[in-house]
Amino acid sequence: MSFRREPNPNRNFPSYCPYCGGEELWPNEETDFAWKCGECLRVFEVKYHGQDDPATPHAAAPSTEEALQASLARHGHTAVLKEATR
Repeated sequence: MSFRREPNPNRNFPSYCPYCGGEELWPNEETDFAWKCGECLRVFEVKYHGQDDPATPHAAAPSTEEALQASLARHGHTAVLKEATR
């Protein structure tokens, strides 16, 4: 497993306390990643370490124009399709 970037303390804000489910959360001075729950008074950390590299590279995405034309063709809108002249 390789990390794409260092953990960023500003990236993740927890939605709820993992212990009591409370939503009254405040940054804590323990570490750059610490949060304090105002309901159960516990302090916990949230870190994002990135994603694993994919086993195979993703295929190139179509351009906006190509995606639009493919969508129109799938839905039967042949009157507005552009001719492929290239």
